Amino acid sequence: MMKSLIVLFSLLFAAVASAPLQAAGRFEGVTLIHMVQAGAAQRLAGYRTFAREFQAATGAQVLFVETPWEQMQDQMMSDFIGRAGSYDVFDVDEAWDANIRAYLQTLDPYVAGSGFDIDDYRGLNGLLGLDPGARRRYGIPLTGRSMVLFYRADVLAAAGIAPPRNWDELIAAARAVTTKKFHGIVAAGVNVQLNKYFFSAYKAGERRSLFSADGRPQFGGEEGARALDRLKQLFAYAPPGVFAMDIAEADQVFLNGEAAFLLEWPDYIQPNLDDPKKSRIVGKWAAMQPPGPGGYAGWHLAASGYSEHKDAAWAWIEFVTSARNAKRLMVEHGIYATRSSVLADPEVATRFPGIDAVRAAAAASFRPGFEGHPKGIGWFVQAGAIWSEALTGQMTSQQAARSAATLWSKLFDSMPGPANHDYSDIDALQ
Repeated sequence: MMKSLIVLFSLLFAAVASAPLQAAGRFEGVTLIHMVQAGAAQRLAGYRTFAREFQAATGAQVLFVETPWEQMQDQMMSDFIGRAGSYDVFDVDEAWDANIRAYLQTLDPYVAGSGFDIDDYRGLNGLLGLDPGARRRYGIPLTGRSMVLFYRADVLAAAGIAPPRNWDELIAAARAVTTKKFHGIVAAGVNVQLNKYFFSAYKAGERRSLFSADGRPQFGGEEGARALDRLKQLFAYAPPGVFAMDIAEADQVFLNGEAAFLLEWPDYIQPNLDDPKKSRIVGKWAAMQPPGPGGYAGWHLAASGYSEHKDAAWAWIEFVTSARNAKRLMVEHGIYATRSSVLADPEVATRFPGIDAVRAAAAASFRPGFEGHPKGIGWFVQAGAIWSEALTGQMTSQQAARSAATLWSKLFDSMPGPANHDYSDIDALQ
């Protein structure tokens, strides 16, 4: 009897001892192909570090295919339609979801089977990679943020001006502090960046939707024109040439101490604000949610429904989006986390001054519904050019609002969108 127990114990011990080795090599010989956004250098740097660790742990190699943002959706669709399975994992901009989610692997069984803490994603973060109708999860949230209003706290305090709570107060504050050598506002003014300001000025404090549920534009009349008038008034206090400035140029004006306000995606400017090698306003700035809600820009990781390595693809997604690695991506590479636990982490708060404003802006943001149409991105790009013509005096605000609405209707009617898609905006869930 004792001998039998010893033999049984030995066998159990051997099994337990060998389990980590079996787990470590469970995907030996597997190569995963992960499509990533070209130019997202910090995100890719983090991925490459994780890939080395993942290969050491599982045996699977991860290779990255860098693809320009504007080509990613088309290349995914080509692979899906041809059932090629050339890619295993994708970085997915949520704007493409309505068009590609039918081809992505359902992840609910993997989430349930692994005990993955999906409840750590809340509000709009929790909607990333989730089909709201079918309640099917096809992606795991990766990163996201909304526009933030940065401002010179010292300048406003000296002028006796409180941080603006609405568009009228922002315009008045920008006017009050503008001088010949100091600008009230700066923001990236190239065409594609103008949409986020229009959306904010249009929605203002009213939470009105850009489109109806059936896809009809709501901004073609008085409210759309009023939004453009607000932007005209605000940009009157911007530097000359502002409509030729992209993100880097606008950020530099603020970092140089030459403007009182900056409307910006926080991850572009925040790492530099308190760096004395890059900023002349160290300790002089503050941040808050903008006077109108911004669109939420979110990304998730997804696996192809045609991948031959679905289990390994899930293991890689789970590894990258774990709480530990989500924090590493944020702290080491500036990639904003979508996990509530990471955003509330004291170390993150210390490393990212102004993170409270980032959270507040996200909580007040919205998810545009128009992006679900195949022509949605095309309209977005062309609409920016229309707003630019209005803001530079080439057409009236009324003409621009009507023109953008007409353009949408033409594109919308030229191609059917996803069945039963709701084009109205989704406000952030508190």
